[in-house]
Amino acid sequence: MPEGDTIFRTATVLRRALAGRVVTGFDLVAPKVTPAAARRRVVGGTVKAVESNGKHLLITFTTDGEDVVLHTHMRMQGQWHVYRPGQRWWFAPSKARVVIRTDDYVAPCETPPVVELMTAREVALHPVIPELGPDVIADDFDLDEGIRRLRAQPDRDIATAFLDQRTLSGIGNEIKNETLFITGTWPWTKIGELTDDELQRVVLAARDLLRRNRDGGPRRSRFTLDRRQLRSVQERRGLPCYECGTPIDVGFHPNEFRKSYYCPSCQKAPRPA
Repeated sequence: MPEGDTIFRTATVLRRALAGRVVTGFDLVAPKVTPAAARRRVVGGTVKAVESNGKHLLITFTTDGEDVVLHTHMRMQGQWHVYRPGQRWWFAPSKARVVIRTDDYVAPCETPPVVELMTAREVALHPVIPELGPDVIADDFDLDEGIRRLRAQPDRDIATAFLDQRTLSGIGNEIKNETLFITGTWPWTKIGELTDDELQRVVLAARDLLRRNRDGGPRRSRFTLDRRQLRSVQERRGLPCYECGTPIDVGFHPNEFRKSYYCPSCQKAPRPA
């Protein structure tokens, strides 16, 4: 499932293939296009920038007027590919909602749920992008701002807060679950129950996991020689914890469909006062 590490890696690959190149073909299927962007001609322009922000991918094109920005969001199933012209695709071309062509590369995007084209100025008016929290995987991640946003809702449990992209951008359910296990944090711990040092330690652990997974290969949180043991808790309900042997459990949070996998022994609930 795409999380911040996946999109960061995707942006890196697309940037290497496309940045600075002239666009020779640009096809969109059922996109959301603003009137101002519809008046701009992308073909003949260049790929100016490819950037990730958490789970969002932004590709900027120079045009015959103002720059335009292509925004895609993969959610659970979308995927970008890069090929040489004439190379056979790994998926049916009918599933592509975006195709960017240059003389040297073809970059199709397979079944992305979100495809939007807007002018550079209109990005600031987007209903989601300007509200995103600090990108946890980014080199210039603003830890203080991330902590401030978490502290703004002290009664929220940490598992739910970590998944809110307006608070911290780029953390998905797997990274959340594995981070809370690594730091021994009970998923239903309220933000207000954590000290600044504890909260900072959990955020930095999530950042470390994302950055360690940004270069490719299967996502993992256990860096052991046995590649069958890539994760500590994610999707391991009923299986023994690698640290203590206790069966991994799973639970839910109010108004949140994504589950928390955790070890009841390594991530103990606080005792009532």
